[in-house]
Amino acid sequence: MLNYGKVLLLFIACLPMRVMAQQHPHYTMYMANNFVLNPALAGIESYTDLKLAARSQWTGIADAPKTIYATVNSPLNAQDPRKNRIGIGGKVIADQTGPISLSSAELNGAYHLPLNQTYRLSFGVGAGVNYHRLDVQKVQLDDPSDPLYNQGDFKQLTPAVSAGLWFYSEDVYVGISVQNLLENDFGFSETENLRMPIRRHYFATAGYRFAFSDFYLTPSAMLKFVSPAPMAYDVNLKGQFSDTFWAGLTWRHRNGVAAMAGFFISSTLNVAYAYDFVDADLRRHSMGSHEIILGININNQWGPKCPTIVW
Repeated sequence: MLNYGKVLLLFIACLPMRVMAQQHPHYTMYMANNFVLNPALAGIESYTDLKLAARSQWTGIADAPKTIYATVNSPLNAQDPRKNRIGIGGKVIADQTGPISLSSAELNGAYHLPLNQTYRLSFGVGAGVNYHRLDVQKVQLDDPSDPLYNQGDFKQLTPAVSAGLWFYSEDVYVGISVQNLLENDFGFSETENLRMPIRRHYFATAGYRFAFSDFYLTPSAMLKFVSPAPMAYDVNLKGQFSDTFWAGLTWRHRNGVAAMAGFFISSTLNVAYAYDFVDADLRRHSMGSHEIILGININNQWGPKCPTIVW
């Protein structure tokens, strides 16, 4: 996936050229909340799943990306898992990188179809809006009298549409999804000096859970693609002890490694944290990236602490 920091540096260096790009935020712990990338997971568990998360990328570097988000999803008819299930949900995201900010709100719906006693297939869609903003006062130009400064902040609304598929059982999952299904190429100013191409983001992931008594080991992988960047991929390994504690590692192609851990405090409350180790080029300037997720399982007082499907 396109690197936010490189996009920002390129953008500042090239003003006022005609093209700039903004991509969606990056997440390390999508394994703990695949719903943020794929609307087909809406209602996959038997309870209402609320996630509150924050990410600080490349801590120590000024104007580095910072992201906060909230997701919630719930089934409408969860009494009998052998029957068709409808899930609903939504997400709100706020991302800031230097002068560029993106706020997004989306509603989601999914339909879960039992294929047999073991496997299910869900289809999900999402629709909402993206709000893009460029703070001109935070942009440093060679010429302080550049008329760009007199135009004020650039703001633009664009539609946000997503779709996904999720094939799963209690031990395996395979999913594909796309964000920014409706590509857009709009201008921030009347003179069209600044253009913001909004490109589709594609994700494909798969994982399998191996059970060893009370210990579970889950290898998984994620492919990510957004044009014109080359395809990127993650390889993950997660170990979980009963329904109490889990820890994992991610190796990210061309972008280092990350370590993460989570605790199931109760059937209602869980928390997870990830730390991204920066590569050699950034190590002198950054103390790494941090991400934290607080999970609240509503109406799960008598259920298991850990998810039965999303793991």
